[in-house]
Amino acid sequence: MSRSASSPDRQIFMVGRGGQGILLLARALAEWAGRMGCDVITSETHGMAMRGGTVTASLKVGAYAGPLIPAGSADVLIGLDAEEAMTHLFMLRAGGVSIVNARDKGLFSHAVDAAQAALSLGAPGAVNMIMLGFAARLLGIDRAVVEDIVEKISPPGALAANRKALGAGYSIQET
Repeated sequence: MSRSASSPDRQIFMVGRGGQGILLLARALAEWAGRMGCDVITSETHGMAMRGGTVTASLKVGAYAGPLIPAGSADVLIGLDAEEAMTHLFMLRAGGVSIVNARDKGLFSHAVDAAQAALSLGAPGAVNMIMLGFAARLLGIDRAVVEDIVEKISPPGALAANRKALGAGYSIQET
């Protein structure tokens, strides 16, 4: 990324399927931006989330207007599902970065098999936290800040798994 975490103006588009934790991921990144003292605008689309349908979240950090990210304008796309990420690549600007849970890099800028890593941890529902750790590392976001945010926003029963998954995300290697 050409922008550092110290000048975080950016538009981040997140996509996945219902139940994957897109909204918690978006909340964590919005909390980070707020702690940086930035203006934050968020937007979510749930659709058929209860049935595994598409879920998207938009995060605008900095001096932006309106909650939606126009097609071709996102600086970063984070995909918890490779098929959904592929379908939404049109959201990225030229030179934008895609960070996707996928077994193969394909057309994505960065890919990690977060699903397999989550299974290995015994926490198959923690793909979002692995992707948060991986994306935060790539975006230059301080790990201690993200760990504190995860402590604050995790559901009580998921905190231990989320901690472990976040750590795995910071150390996971690309596929």
